[in-house]
Amino acid sequence: MYYRQKILLGLIEAFGGSIKRTDCQKLLFMFCQYANKNHYDFHPHKYGAYSSVASQDKITLTQKGLLKDTSDFQIGRRQSFLDGLTQTDRAILTNKMIPMYKGLGGKALLRQVYVNYPAFTCRSEILTDTLNPSEIAHVRRAWNTDRTSCLFTIGYEGLTIDAYLNKLISNNIELVVDVRNNPQSMKFDFKKIKFRHHIENVSIKYCHIPELGIPSDKRQNLKSEAAYQQLFNEYEEKIIAKQPEAIHRLLTLFSQSKRIALTCFESEYRHCHRHKLADYLRSTPKFEAPLVHL
Repeated sequence: MYYRQKILLGLIEAFGGSIKRTDCQKLLFMFCQYANKNHYDFHPHKYGAYSSVASQDKITLTQKGLLKDTSDFQIGRRQSFLDGLTQTDRAILTNKMIPMYKGLGGKALLRQVYVNYPAFTCRSEILTDTLNPSEIAHVRRAWNTDRTSCLFTIGYEGLTIDAYLNKLISNNIELVVDVRNNPQSMKFDFKKIKFRHHIENVSIKYCHIPELGIPSDKRQNLKSEAAYQQLFNEYEEKIIAKQPEAIHRLLTLFSQSKRIALTCFESEYRHCHRHKLADYLRSTPKFEAPLVHL
């Protein structure tokens, strides 16, 4: 069992063995803030901060009989999950979380989380039902409202799907263009079908252009900057230069969605072909949008 799952179970146990679904997401979010560690990452969603991984863990723990098969988070087995946590994390739950949030749920809990972490309210569908006008004005000041044209690149290496989605949402990305030649991954959430589902579930468009990727066999034994440079020189000459239709499609997509992100695996953009593709797009006539590597 992952330690993060022990935290989830310990949290539910500390709060009496059963927590409403939305309340559990918010309490788990607050625990991570108190712990100052992202045991779970979160992204803005229709009820505020949300973790897809926590929802997936609920399914896994239900299959193992540790949680009941209900819409809420309910302990399904009698045992002490708190004993499996570190002393520090148990103290956060018993000395901070319980005194602060025991008996607090629904709108009261949402209001407190919304006001203190306003950036996560930008996708909320219940904002006006949860906060008063002055509170709404307060949280909106934390939102990024920049919708000007911009070309982004982003790699998912080292990120959970929630951290990845948070980057997209916080930068108002409208379209993700997957430029992997083979959109598979060791990380389930980043395999094409699941990946696309996650992206479209937060109202961002997804497009895959495999013609602009580099075959995986070409990425073997890249152990020096010289090797990377040689690979990217070949990429410019043998792939970009020979894919005018794909380039035209990408430029058309950019004209339709002014904030797009080219995405691939590597966290370091200089070690990923996406930076060469981005540079090429910016060199085309009338392409004036700035470039940001997330």
